[in-house]
Amino acid sequence: MSITMAALVVAACGSGELGTKVGTGGGYKLYEATSTQTSQTVSVIDTHSHAVERRLPLGTPSPDWMHLYSVQGNALFDLDPQTGAVRHTLALRAAFQLPAATIGGLPGGLSQDGGWLVLQAFDGAVDATPTASHLLLVDTSNHSAAKQFDLKGYFQFDAVSNDGQRIYLIEYLSSSIYQVRDLNTVSGQLDPTVIVDKTDGGAAMTGLRLSGVASRDGQWLYSVYIREHQGAFIHALNLGGNIAICIDLPGAGYASSEGGFHWSLALTPDGSHLYAANGATGVVADLDVRDGAPTLTRTSHYTTPSPSASLLQGVEAKGFGANGAAVTADGKTLVALGVHGVTWID
Repeated sequence: MSITMAALVVAACGSGELGTKVGTGGGYKLYEATSTQTSQTVSVIDTHSHAVERRLPLGTPSPDWMHLYSVQGNALFDLDPQTGAVRHTLALRAAFQLPAATIGGLPGGLSQDGGWLVLQAFDGAVDATPTASHLLLVDTSNHSAAKQFDLKGYFQFDAVSNDGQRIYLIEYLSSSIYQVRDLNTVSGQLDPTVIVDKTDGGAAMTGLRLSGVASRDGQWLYSVYIREHQGAFIHALNLGGNIAICIDLPGAGYASSEGGFHWSLALTPDGSHLYAANGATGVVADLDVRDGAPTLTRTSHYTTPSPSASLLQGVEAKGFGANGAAVTADGKTLVALGVHGVTWID
């Protein structure tokens, strides 16, 4: 069975957070993640009738959309997104959760090839900085929990390599100051060397992570961060070694402009170019990633939709920004979500 996909993620405060079209056998389904005060679900919508066919628990989809991983209670469920049937269940040792992949809370945790899944848990009061972090590495091929790793301090999952031998973590030194660490899953030890931007050698970085996308070969993770008093930047992390590169994006910090919350990333189908689009300010940065390490080639401006052409009403501006961009299958059009609608860019 062939499956074709085009993804456009929308983070919305207290409403729909994710829309992904999945075509199977000539039909299309829209998977929309919705988060409210009482529930977090994925609604499967028929694009012809607009009817909701079923609702699934919020989870992390595999790259081929054949699996949806969801944590319910102390168990990890592997669901079939097309039918809602439970494929496998893995009992968990504690209250582990899927790590957030976006600032809006959409779950992640998978390696680029879908072979490994990382769950996390924390010690400490709910409203305080965690005093310890716990990670569980799951082999999705046989649904076994390979190892648990326990670390002192506050570490958030960032990425896992396709071979499952490296877990990359964000170690928070404060609420906005962090450094990138590499956990060797074979030895169970953190690499004592902090991963830094090789262009300036700084030991710690500042910013809030909006979202990220992996390269087609799974060797790089590209994340967009926003800063309070400086412009946003792309953090390119090599998942095969201790290399990181930061590329500054145009614009002001979020303290002076809410436009900073609207940066999104999209990779071309062939994996050769990465686009960073800001749907609020109408800025697009084109980065060449054919060699893995990103090179900024050009920056362009486009006209964003006006309020009169609004497709989305009553949504707080800061709610957008988590992967609110996609490139069409032919690689010729960039679709970017803005404050008042969607723009198609050549």
